[in-house]
Amino acid sequence: MFDTLDGLILATVLFLAIHIVPSSFLRAKLVGMFGENGYLAGYSILSAVFLAWMIMAYINAPVDYFLWDLGNVGRYLAIPLMALAFILFIGPFTGASPTSVKAQSTIEKEGAHQGLNAITRHPMMWSFVIWAFVHALNNGDLKSLVFFVGYGGLALAGTFLIDAKRAKELGTKWTEYKSQTSNIPFAAILAGRAKLSIKQLWWRVAIGLFLFMAAYHTHELVLGVSPFPFRG
Repeated sequence: MFDTLDGLILATVLFLAIHIVPSSFLRAKLVGMFGENGYLAGYSILSAVFLAWMIMAYINAPVDYFLWDLGNVGRYLAIPLMALAFILFIGPFTGASPTSVKAQSTIEKEGAHQGLNAITRHPMMWSFVIWAFVHALNNGDLKSLVFFVGYGGLALAGTFLIDAKRAKELGTKWTEYKSQTSNIPFAAILAGRAKLSIKQLWWRVAIGLFLFMAAYHTHELVLGVSPFPFRG
């Protein structure tokens, strides 16, 4: 089950299924049975197991059924998109992030709608979406489509599921917060509901770009695949 496309599909389906639990009626039942900490521990373990299965199945599944090959077009497009992904990824680590796990209380902090949250209230989730899109674009084979669309699709769906969950938990506080932010990156800025601040962003952008450059230049060493555009 670790070296076939069917195994990858099964692992992806189970990985997606386990992430439906927090937004379903099953969560309350499981918390009632095992307690909040027990539920979170079990959920985390299962998520890690299915993700590890996905990764192993993806690595070992045969490369076949190529659907596209964008060549350098995809590789050049990946550079700015992955730089943005790394910048967004650090969002929850550099300030208030009400959409993060157990971070609802930060919604009233000033930074909750500033910095990277002004771009999107789900910076980390959108970093996963962009990462998955870029890698699906630059691979083009069927197993990559299953893996990256599955992972990225879950991250995208997660932004809407988290919004719905926070709306129930926080009521009017969430309504006000939502009016100052957006799920879709840059939508609130374009609509005039949020503003970019150089003071809030410059050091976050610097950290994100540093991490991007480090990952970009060690990609081949760590993963065996060069992200650089082809020469010749």
